Amino acid sequence: MDTSDSRVVVLFIIVALAVFVAGRRFQSMVSARQAWRHSMRAVPIRRQSRGSSFKVMLGLGVVVVIAFWFVTNLQMLT
Repeated sequence: MDTSDSRVVVLFIIVALAVFVAGRRFQSMVSARQAWRHSMRAVPIRRQSRGSSFKVMLGLGVVVVIAFWFVTNLQMLT
């Protein structure tokens, strides 16, 4: 395996972990929304978690796009 191949594999592992973390936060947001349907008292707390997880998902999406661009243009950069 070439060194550039190992860099790509490590990069894909990092991206996979980032997507996993975003998925877990999204799952937390969905369960919070289900709890909101059953209890109107918890609305302000749930709104904070929804906004936080949404910001994290957008941030990780930007990181994934940048990483994908970097991997596709790796030959031109070196």
